[in-house]
Amino acid sequence: MQNASGKKYMLTAGHCMGGGAVTWHRRSGDIPLGRAINWVYGNDTDQSDYGVVEYTNSDVTPNGTIQYKDGSEGQISRSASAFEGEKVKRVGTVSQDLVGMVLATDATVTYTDGTTLRHMIEASNCSVHGDSGGPLFSDETALGILSGGSYADQPCGDSDGQTDRSSFYEPVYKVLSWEGLKVY
Repeated sequence: MQNASGKKYMLTAGHCMGGGAVTWHRRSGDIPLGRAINWVYGNDTDQSDYGVVEYTNSDVTPNGTIQYKDGSEGQISRSASAFEGEKVKRVGTVSQDLVGMVLATDATVTYTDGTTLRHMIEASNCSVHGDSGGPLFSDETALGILSGGSYADQPCGDSDGQTDRSSFYEPVYKVLSWEGLKVY
């Protein structure tokens, strides 16, 4: 993501930012990326879950891509509103990358910590603790940022039973609008 002057940012889940201004590192290689500059987790008007990280490491080239679990990258060239029945992919930081479908585009979820989030995308992909902040996308279109899911303490993979599991995502297009950012 970038702002009007071309400054680059990445998006993640707001609940991952806990105590605030933290330095973010790439999981593979522990490379410093930047600093958290804004985040919300159920404490805004829309009951959202997102965070914005400003790239500050000049040795890192922010390419506007998503990184798959195997280390390869995929280009993201736009954002859009998801639609019910849309085939989607989710990148898993802890679990595996999965394909699923959008179940709802205006879901409300209440997590075990008591936080209620509204206007979320619900998808059929499972997720586990540690996958938060990962992207939900279709081809090169960013759709959502993973917030959480049902049974997040259970195994999550192609061979695991997932019929009653789902995951919830903050819509990317809304975050971009609120934060004055765009996909590049």
